[in-house]
Amino acid sequence: MSKRILMVADVSAEAVHGGAERMLYHHLRALVDAGYDVTMLTRQPTPDAEVCIELPQFGIQEFRFPFSGDKGYQGLKELKSAAKQWWKHHQDDFDVVISEQPFVMWALLAAGCKLPRLQVCFSFAFEEYETRHALDMTAKHKLAIKAMKKLEAKVYKSADTLMGLSKFTQDRMHHFFGLADDACVINPAAADEFQGLHISQYDGIRAELGWETPVVTTLRNLVPRTGVDLLIQAAAIVKVTHPDVKFIIMGDGGLRESMQMMADELGVADMMTFTGYLPEEDVQKRLLASDVFVLPTRGLEGFGLVTLEANAWGTPVLATPISANKELVPSIIHNQLADNASPLALAEKMIWMTENPLGQAQRVRTQEDAFRQYNWQKHDQKLLQMVEALAEGGA
Repeated sequence: MSKRILMVADVSAEAVHGGAERMLYHHLRALVDAGYDVTMLTRQPTPDAEVCIELPQFGIQEFRFPFSGDKGYQGLKELKSAAKQWWKHHQDDFDVVISEQPFVMWALLAAGCKLPRLQVCFSFAFEEYETRHALDMTAKHKLAIKAMKKLEAKVYKSADTLMGLSKFTQDRMHHFFGLADDACVINPAAADEFQGLHISQYDGIRAELGWETPVVTTLRNLVPRTGVDLLIQAAAIVKVTHPDVKFIIMGDGGLRESMQMMADELGVADMMTFTGYLPEEDVQKRLLASDVFVLPTRGLEGFGLVTLEANAWGTPVLATPISANKELVPSIIHNQLADNASPLALAEKMIWMTENPLGQAQRVRTQEDAFRQYNWQKHDQKLLQMVEALAEGGA
């Protein structure tokens, strides 16, 4: 009989909206393709969402704990209560647990789950929360950070084995929770091959989009840690000598209005387009047709999946030398790291890259290098080896 796996996450596998869902999608795909009997467990993405759905792309069910969306103590109480009831009826249905995020897993542990577990870590929730409130930090926020860190410590330290995407994450695991390096296996993520477009369509898509001058793009949540404000400030420096460069900022978030105001105040609003969220094909076209993709991270880049998304089209990436950017970005040909995380350092490299755009042969080399080093076959193989070892050890 195939091993029965419970996949636990704080996001739904119904649709891909960001990096967390993309990783979940690929992990479910790999497990189902390998013949495992998989069940998905998460929390309601919205309070009115169904509590059990079919995932036809995988042929499995997704159970969802009732959840109001409260991100504080009340929300944890809701998850803990739901987990207690759900686990009472399903505790004999599984052999192994794989968990992608901490909160639903914490509730399941509180309900008594003691099955062998692989815990995946992309980033730490308490750090994300801390960066979001860096400018309005209160005693209440500090208490919340302390509580979240304690919760995550319980989840990570109780796992049988851990998997991260970068050495940066492995080091943070040791720094925050005292876990030995060999307790966390590094398994880098990979680039997706988007169907329906081809790198040879570069000129045609630029014509379709009306792009006649150098174009710099980014794809980010507009929150403090992603550093899009650094890119806007860098654009003001670029404009002095290269006023024809255009900047396309894809994504949305709480800082969008203030960033648009910054662009106005710095006199670069005419160079910038804030697109908000775009359909996947529109995103991919813009990644393909860019001259440079910029990752202006201020902090907490646990891997940088979007680097591979841009490189998958041969588009070179310029990033700040922060977190996992220092590992991933320079490992692929034609990518660049700024000398530091400042607008001036970004501007200097941007100017050089737009003055020396890659030809098609060079873009193909970047694409090939990304797929050769970072592909889902490699990632899947290591994931499945870890799952099998866990399943055999718990048999």
